[in-house]
Amino acid sequence: MRDAASLDWTQVDLTSRRGAWGQRITAGLLVASGVIGFALSFPSLSAWWWELALLGFGCLLMVLLGIGLWINARVNADETVTLKESGVRVELPVVGAFETTDEAVRYQLQLRLPEPEQGREYLVHACGDRRCIAAGRAAPNAELPVLIDAKTKTWAVIHGVDASETPTPPSG
Repeated sequence: MRDAASLDWTQVDLTSRRGAWGQRITAGLLVASGVIGFALSFPSLSAWWWELALLGFGCLLMVLLGIGLWINARVNADETVTLKESGVRVELPVVGAFETTDEAVRYQLQLRLPEPEQGREYLVHACGDRRCIAAGRAAPNAELPVLIDAKTKTWAVIHGVDASETPTPPSG
């Protein structure tokens, strides 16, 4: 990779409404399973303190994971709405790529920002999406569709079907 990536920019994970609701349903099921599992198992395990402690720990972990998933879904959905309202769709050139293969093929892509304020400015995107893998293999002769908001310094790579359908909002 060439120059260092900009630390001022924040990457947003674009989340659809359906995806956010799916995460919330999963989170609700996790919380309910933890609470109901503890409530139903408590009477049968109350004689053994160590079994009760293990059960309580496992159920508490499920509840905490569910709450974390719920909060994450909400934050991602809010950030997505904000970026889609204020962002502009641009094609950013992929100027560098580094393959990070562990259990799946992923690429760390270096994208050059348009009109940088001070010299060259880059963003780094790590991903295993098929479009990002193809861009990583074709670098430096590839571009990726990105939603970018220069005022709030937020950005997101557009994946999947949205890559060809996301309109550029009118400026002004």
